[in-house]
Amino acid sequence: MSNTAQLEGNIAFCIDELDLEDEQIGEMLRCIERMGIESVEHFCEEFVFTDEYGDVSEKWHDDEHLNIAEFNALYWEGNP
Repeated sequence: MSNTAQLEGNIAFCIDELDLEDEQIGEMLRCIERMGIESVEHFCEEFVFTDEYGDVSEKWHDDEHLNIAEFNALYWEGNP
């Protein structure tokens, strides 16, 4: 994809999906540029955790996903 097409896609995503204003779009584009990420959509899917209401989503943290104490107990149990 050409740089122009990617920029147009990023701006469209910022407007259509994120409902950002001009200044916010500029901030988002500068952010992904500094991070070396080409796609605003990719950035948002991987690093921004909000739900459809703009509240912090719980998907970024699940207490049951990796409990290090339970892992250690399982791993070290029976291993002297």
